[in-house]
Amino acid sequence: MVPAGRPPEAAARHASSPGPLVELGRIVNRHGIRGELRMLPHNPESQAVCAESRVVLTRPDGSRESRRVVTRRRHKQFLLLGLEGVATANDAEALIGCRVSVARADLPASGPADIYHVDLIGCAVRTTAGEALGVVDEIIVTGSNDVCVVRGPRGEVLIPLIADVIAELDAAARTIVVHPVSGLLDR
Repeated sequence: MVPAGRPPEAAARHASSPGPLVELGRIVNRHGIRGELRMLPHNPESQAVCAESRVVLTRPDGSRESRRVVTRRRHKQFLLLGLEGVATANDAEALIGCRVSVARADLPASGPADIYHVDLIGCAVRTTAGEALGVVDEIIVTGSNDVCVVRGPRGEVLIPLIADVIAELDAAARTIVVHPVSGLLDR
């Protein structure tokens, strides 16, 4: 569906080439009968989706469309989104299963001591002794501290993002050095 006031070719261009995308969550259901969508965010604390921002919806078949966020509110572990052009329960049901992303350029600038989870994905992880543990495959948000899921020669290793464990984190070099505290690498 083309957003109101925009010719179809302009909407398609915007949806297909917004630059690098950062996935923020998935549409898991509709909410109510007025077209609200229930989004399960990957990071419940994220403020990247707000009213008046643009999101890119990627369907399971890979097709994309861009929509303006009209409303946003929290409900339990979900974000309830009202999107431009989605006014009925049927409109909303058609979007269940879509991945919700924003253009990397639209993310707020991170502070000097902050890093986006997406910047950790793919970082090589090694111990202070030089043992390669693998690469960060995903981040788990636990509430108390975030955890990197590292997959490599030891299989899956869970690395908490806490000062006692992270000896060095260089996002530009795409490396993380960990201090293997007692029990961290035991299997």
